[in-house]
Order: sequence, then C-alpha cells, then structure tokens
Amino acid sequence: MISIYSIMCIIDIMQIVKEDASFRQRALAALGVSVIADTLDYFAAPLFSTPLIGDIFDSFITGLLYSITKSKLSTAINMAEFIPFIGDLIPIYTLSTLMWISKESKNYKRIERYQVDHYKNRINTDIASKIRRQLKRLIL
Repeated sequence: MISIYSIMCIIDIMQIVKEDASFRQRALAALGVSVIADTLDYFAAPLFSTPLIGDIFDSFITGLLYSITKSKLSTAINMAEFIPFIGDLIPIYTLSTLMWISKESKNYKRIERYQVDHYKNRINTDIASKIRRQLKRLIL
C-alpha cells in the first residue's frame, strides 16, 4: 500500500525534475532514487528478474535518473542493468550516481572559484579605475 509519505516523495522528485533545482537537491534526489532502486532490485529479485517487469522497472529508473542528473555517462552506465546477472548483483544505479556527484561537485567548485576570482578582479579593476580618475582630476 502506498503511503502518503511515498506520494509526497514522488511529488518532490517530480518538482526537482521540472524546476531548476540546486545541485545539492538534485544530488540528494538522485542518490535517494538510486539507493531505493538498487535495494528493490536486490531484495525483490524474483519479481524484477522476470524479463518484462524487470526491464520496465529498469527503464523507468534509468529515465528518472537521467531526468534528474542530465548525465549521458551515468545513463550509459545505468544501461548495464539490462545485462542479466551483472545488473542484478552490482548496485549500478548507486555507483553511477556517486560517480556523477563526484564529477559534478568538482565542476561546481571550479565554477564557484572562477566566480569568486572574477568578482575579486572586478573589484580590483573598479578600485584602480577610481584611483586613476581621482589622479586625473588632481592633475587637471
């Protein structure tokens, strides 16, 4: 039976997919979905090992994770879930999501560092231009 909490979680994930959510929200949502999917894949193996049901579940989860992460590499790794026995024994969704988080966190740190450096340079340029203007006024 689906609880109200489960419905609220699904609604939250859909809002993250629709909106331009922060990296932290996207990472937490992707990690939550991937851990739950790998847990279900492991413990509900008799159900998800049937060809049609398991493939539909794997397709849905792969599509949901792609819509959250927008990572083609993670999606390509998630496709290993369709390989019999390998996809059932290895927590592929969680590993690919952790790999995406690691890669993207480095990108975000680099962007933040660039923005801080750019801001500092802009301030220094503004101060230097103000000093030049003041000197020109004093000379003229």
